[in-house]
Amino acid sequence: MIFNRENKAIPYKMLIKALSTTKELVERILPEHGMPSLRIGLKYILSSLNKNKEKINKGKPIVGYHFAFPAEFLRCFDCVPICLEGVGYFLSTLLLHGVEKYYDLIAAFGHPFHTCTAQKGAMGMTLDNLFEFDAIITPNSPCDSTCASYPWFKYYKKFPIVIADMPFEYNEKGYRYYATQLKLSLEKLGRLIGQEPDHEKLKEALRIENEVLKIKLELFELIKSIPSPIENMFNAVSAGSSILIPGTHENLNFYRDMLQLAKMRYKKKIHHGIEEKIRTIWPYMLTFFDISLCEWLDRKLGMSVLFDIFNYTFSDPINLSGNLNEIYYGMAKKAMQMPMVKQSGEFFYTFLEDSVRLAKEFSADCFIFTQSLACKQFGSVPQLLREVLKEEVGIPMLIINFDVGDARVTSIKKIKETITQFVHTLL
Repeated sequence: MIFNRENKAIPYKMLIKALSTTKELVERILPEHGMPSLRIGLKYILSSLNKNKEKINKGKPIVGYHFAFPAEFLRCFDCVPICLEGVGYFLSTLLLHGVEKYYDLIAAFGHPFHTCTAQKGAMGMTLDNLFEFDAIITPNSPCDSTCASYPWFKYYKKFPIVIADMPFEYNEKGYRYYATQLKLSLEKLGRLIGQEPDHEKLKEALRIENEVLKIKLELFELIKSIPSPIENMFNAVSAGSSILIPGTHENLNFYRDMLQLAKMRYKKKIHHGIEEKIRTIWPYMLTFFDISLCEWLDRKLGMSVLFDIFNYTFSDPINLSGNLNEIYYGMAKKAMQMPMVKQSGEFFYTFLEDSVRLAKEFSADCFIFTQSLACKQFGSVPQLLREVLKEEVGIPMLIINFDVGDARVTSIKKIKETITQFVHTLL
């Protein structure tokens, strides 16, 4: 198939259209103060994505990236960064039947059914000739599904791939090594798309994300309060903003607006939905195939999802006053502490310790662990975590087996029934 330059990223444009339609529905149907995080997030995410759409139409290079490669690092190029996992999962949220067609398409091609739908959506779309990337960049982390799926783009579709080798050592030696890998990877990516890395533009994107980090820290201090001043939908929208538009002023403005909303609610002790009855931590993922679950939990059960794996992962701010090597060192530390990278890259001890600490700090009543089919690197962790939380904090944990992107594995109806039964044991 010969691509028109404007049709190299059809799923990305589908995502923009779906977000625009959702924004219109929210503004026309919901009450003025209904789900403000969704209203705010759609406004800023669409603003940023529409700028990228214009760049696609102008023929700028399209760079696919894994969600574990912070997209703000790609701001050093005049390109269109597209998160393979982000497009697939957020389309699974917004389209009537998600992207099940594309999961089935790549499965029929022969890709194992038990690998991650995060990659399978983009693989199926690419197999259907809806994507053409000028290059793809990814770390060899956080999981086997990543390592097994990304080579397909290189060997079957012939897209150039840059792989940043992430070490297992989470110490200065490991960070120094990965800093070198990031520098070499960005330089190689630049050669593939015919551009030199612009480190001034990179520093500006990193400065923005340093500001975002400050706001997030303040925001999560407020979430420790009872009741939580943030609605559950924030978690899904925040994941979208952090994965799709980091390093942009739109991302910074989203968190600024959310902080102001949280401060207002904190002062007035306002909680979204009904009275907060149960405070939960979801140490893994939400149901991307149906994020309306977030609102249902708030309004039907009075259950707050304080945060999930994509929302509570913080690194140190990057020191931008040092030389370039020190900046890359800060970038490496941040990348190795990204959501799911830190939890999957290290042994489970750190994850268990963090979970116990967070349960106490945020006054959690319980944990809900969504065990996704593909995340085999985490297969033994839920039972260990359940035992540790019971012994160290005295709270229970519910385990739900599902696929985060495919509603056919465990239906939303079944998930709601399971959580409701669990809640009856708590109240």
